[in-house]
Amino acid sequence: MSYRTLGSLIQEARKNSKTITRKKLAYGICSEQTLFEIETNQCMPDILMLDILLQRLGQSPDKLEIIINADNYKMVRMRDLLETTILRKKRERATQILQKYPSRSKIDKMYCCRMQASLYYYIDKNITGTIEYLKKAIHTTLPKFSYENIEDYLISEIEMENILALERMKLEQKSDIKNNLQICLKYIDQHFIHEEYAKLYSKCICLLTAVFYQEGEYMQVLALCEKAIELLRKNAMLYYMLPLLNRIVKAGEQIGIAPKRNKWTKYCEILTFLWEHTAPKWYPTDSLFHNCYQRTYHLDYEFIRSERIAQGLTQEKLAEGIYRNPESLSRVETGKVSPNKQTFEKLMEKLGFEKGRYNGYVVTNSFETMELRDELDRLIMRNRYQEGEKILDKLKCSLDIQIPENKQVIELHHIIIAKHLEEITPLQALEKLKELFSCFGSFNNKTFHHIPRRNETVIINNLCILLYDLKQEKEAYSLCKTALQIIQNSKINVKYNYKAYSLLLNNYIHLCKNLHYESEERKFAFIALKNEFICGKASSLPFCINNVLQILDKDGTPPAECDKWAEAIYYMSDLYYFNKEKELYKNFLINERHINIIHQ
Repeated sequence: MSYRTLGSLIQEARKNSKTITRKKLAYGICSEQTLFEIETNQCMPDILMLDILLQRLGQSPDKLEIIINADNYKMVRMRDLLETTILRKKRERATQILQKYPSRSKIDKMYCCRMQASLYYYIDKNITGTIEYLKKAIHTTLPKFSYENIEDYLISEIEMENILALERMKLEQKSDIKNNLQICLKYIDQHFIHEEYAKLYSKCICLLTAVFYQEGEYMQVLALCEKAIELLRKNAMLYYMLPLLNRIVKAGEQIGIAPKRNKWTKYCEILTFLWEHTAPKWYPTDSLFHNCYQRTYHLDYEFIRSERIAQGLTQEKLAEGIYRNPESLSRVETGKVSPNKQTFEKLMEKLGFEKGRYNGYVVTNSFETMELRDELDRLIMRNRYQEGEKILDKLKCSLDIQIPENKQVIELHHIIIAKHLEEITPLQALEKLKELFSCFGSFNNKTFHHIPRRNETVIINNLCILLYDLKQEKEAYSLCKTALQIIQNSKINVKYNYKAYSLLLNNYIHLCKNLHYESEERKFAFIALKNEFICGKASSLPFCINNVLQILDKDGTPPAECDKWAEAIYYMSDLYYFNKEKELYKNFLINERHINIIHQ
């Protein structure tokens, strides 16, 4: 059986484009030979290089679930720490990190210039220095770049953010940037799709509408902002929503739209309220370099160790035929050394898993197939099961079902849809899900072979829901708590497991509430809401707000303050298309609290 690698994914996306040569994709970031070695699985790219390569191909790295080694994760955390330190205005610490940052490639050099520009802007307030380093960042990976020849380049999201940041500095210097931004917008329209498109379009529009606002073109501001907001809400993106709402509200005021009749005003008011009560004080609302976290990482040594133990293999047995002695495997399992590509593949094969380092919710080299999987998720989340059934059929035809992970995805969603369409009973669904669970854990013992992957998390979550519906609340609680603990105990920060962690956490809070475990409910309700803001996502936002509201109500919080949180559930549900929650709180606010709701 052939297997999928990050390199083959890049190669397949490049070839599908018909026009992108290896030379064009590698231009400015690495040699053609290096790209050849990546595509043919001879070397593993750094995560930042992987992101840029995929983004240059117009694809989103956020669809991937990647098993990374300790060195790669160290770089991920280093970049995280540097960006956070700058935003928190800790200059000395940020300078120290920048000095330690490696300079192995053009991408590293570009990133250092990008962060130096960020330091000058946020800490030193030095626009001249910011512009100098942004220009260096742009020309490091896009040599000889100009707006006249922009179509000659493949530009990643990260590189486009550098370009937009430079235009933002020019705007602050009162320069004319309208034409440049319109060229950027045209490029974004033509070269990006899905999540990457939503992120870049919203950032570009925020700058462009600042220009239109200054020119008094308020209707143009409204139209462009509405489109950008729609992209963010369809992709459940929280980050960058607030600056767009602020812009659209101000434009509305200029043309005489009364604030009390403007739903955008209410969205802005509510989101500002949530931001002030939830996000860390240093957390940005409009940084062009900040993005929502949607990808999933697992550490190779954590996965190998836990799966070996679950399968009852000794280190001697797993090392046999791969290492000379079990001590070498022991160093891998403790994260002291990382297995090279060939050794990792041998270990995964011996443990019975797909040998590649990534999974995209489904194992495939096709981003179109990954998008089908995402669309299926969105439909099920909004209870549109008959439409979901049609997408599931398409997905099945697009996948290699001989791969166990893909077979698991299809069976899981058949169960979910069949149960909700009442084609099988809840008890039948429960037994089928238990059978799927047995592939990665012991249901009776509530143990797991490894940190749950995305699909495994969905199985766990649906098991918990069914157990709760069947009055087996303590069983559901125990399963959910154990799954959360194993995720929290990983060396991987939970924001890099957002989809799994957020899904289980909200279910866990619901179970705590119904079992009257109030201390647990209180502790995690606020963590869950903060997690939405830190990760820049709104996938669970109405549920998180509802959990906080329930606690405030129990604590005897004044009704006026509780009403504000209830309004937040209604308007955020409306903003992000959670129609069931929207209607529920609409009736509550109107009939019980006698609060007027803005409908249009």
